[in-house]
Amino acid sequence: MKKVLWFGSLVVALVLSPLAVAGSDTPLEFVKSRQTELSTLVKKGGSSENKKKIENVFDAILDYDTLAQRSLRDHWSERTDAERREFQDVLKQLVQRAYRKNLDRTLDYDVSFGETSQADEGYLVRTVAQNRKNAREEPISIDYSLHKVGSDWKIRDIVTEGSSLVSNYQQQFNRIIKKDGFPELMRRMKKRLASGSSE
Repeated sequence: MKKVLWFGSLVVALVLSPLAVAGSDTPLEFVKSRQTELSTLVKKGGSSENKKKIENVFDAILDYDTLAQRSLRDHWSERTDAERREFQDVLKQLVQRAYRKNLDRTLDYDVSFGETSQADEGYLVRTVAQNRKNAREEPISIDYSLHKVGSDWKIRDIVTEGSSLVSNYQQQFNRIIKKDGFPELMRRMKKRLASGSSE
């Protein structure tokens, strides 16, 4: 659990970079425009109002429905509607907390954009993040899998250095459920949430 939550905080945090691009008609423009908006909000400080605005943008970026379903994979169909809602709500809060704690760290990174390609009934936007203050640090490849939900683009997976966020969740959650059951998975996730930790 610790590994997957830390992984989530890292890849989501590295999304941000000050890039000024108007519009979000394509997957690439969507990612760039959201980065611009988030970077601007981060620089304004940590007021409660500003934090709420950041959370709202974060909600607009991620497809929580798909993230939850693909994270549980085969176990999703076994859950009741109430269990699904509870799981998704806790998962969302954990990811948001990790994101908020890592916002400030992302200001040391610049993101360059590579190709956008079709993949898995959606699109993959390839990026590279480079530490602005430490040129010797190895750049990190971060790829975003997007698809349309209604008329809006949503990110449904993030692949960092070849490691998929969704696949990491699947492995962690599946192992816990098979060994100790779904209630134990929820207990651990809620414990992490109550502790105030994102890792």
